[in-house]
Amino acid sequence: MTTRNFIIYPALLVGLFYLLHVGKSLLIPLVIAIFIWYLINTLTEVLAKVPLGRNFRLPRGLAFSGALLIIASLIYFFVSTIAGNISKVVAAAPAYQQNLELAIQRLLAALPVKEHLDIGTLMGGVNLASLARSMAMELTNFLGRGAIVILYLIFLFLEQRSFEGKLLALVEGPERQKVARSIISRIDRDIRMYLGIKTLTSLATGVLSYMIFSVVGLDYAEFWAFMIFLFNFIPTIGSIIATILPSLLALVQFDGIGPFLVVIIGVTVVQQAIGSFLEPRLMGDQLNLSPLVILLSLALWGRLWGISGMFLCVPMTAVTMIILSHFAQTRPLAVALSRKGKIKTEN
Repeated sequence: MTTRNFIIYPALLVGLFYLLHVGKSLLIPLVIAIFIWYLINTLTEVLAKVPLGRNFRLPRGLAFSGALLIIASLIYFFVSTIAGNISKVVAAAPAYQQNLELAIQRLLAALPVKEHLDIGTLMGGVNLASLARSMAMELTNFLGRGAIVILYLIFLFLEQRSFEGKLLALVEGPERQKVARSIISRIDRDIRMYLGIKTLTSLATGVLSYMIFSVVGLDYAEFWAFMIFLFNFIPTIGSIIATILPSLLALVQFDGIGPFLVVIIGVTVVQQAIGSFLEPRLMGDQLNLSPLVILLSLALWGRLWGISGMFLCVPMTAVTMIILSHFAQTRPLAVALSRKGKIKTEN
């Protein structure tokens, strides 16, 4: 039986990865829809608990409508921002490329180096126009799945009342169903907490970064603030990328180095204040993923689903760790995925 397992399990794993790759056009919108669905339900719970007077709370129907309106407005704002700026960024990329080469030439002239350095070799084939076009294509494809995401969302809301009943139907006996209901409730609570806090902290990072960009006068400030919001879902690596990209733009857009320093220092301070201090205090250490796990997840999901997979991989891995941590048989896997080996085990 052991030999058979050694054959069956790797074959199932390879088959799973193949299906994930082949079905990515349908699965990526489904994952996005599930995250949005969780965010709407989380915001509904928050609005339903807001006191509006003595012994009065917002009815759940109105809370749901308000949450739906808020999330829809934010998504519309983000989509319109991307659609309005992405073509301008691509069109301006050649001018930025020229400014970048001029800045490097001035830097080389100021260095006390006798040997002549070729700027083409130093640039290493960096082409901002090509990079901008690739990013624009990926973002366009990402946003182009909106119709499928909306369709998935409709069915998720239509089916959500029966989810718990279906899961409990798989468990026999009232005692086991009671335990299963408790586990489902805790998993749901932890996932909502993670997605809610991560979205709010990412949004705060994007808004504060936008304020810095506006003060400096950086081109396409809304676009870069939205990119920071997205990249903030990728811990460590995403923060670095989100800081470098607008900082490079400030370097090539302005003649002096002052705006560049303001952008790179300001965004770094915001990232550290929110990512290293505020977020851990809100979320706790239990949901922090190992940096090695993050790198492996980025490589794996980036290979399977491209840029979309890189943005989605960390939330998916965090949610997987939350689910694994609530079962004794899979808890060691959750410990292996965590940064410090601390996971939630309390009821």
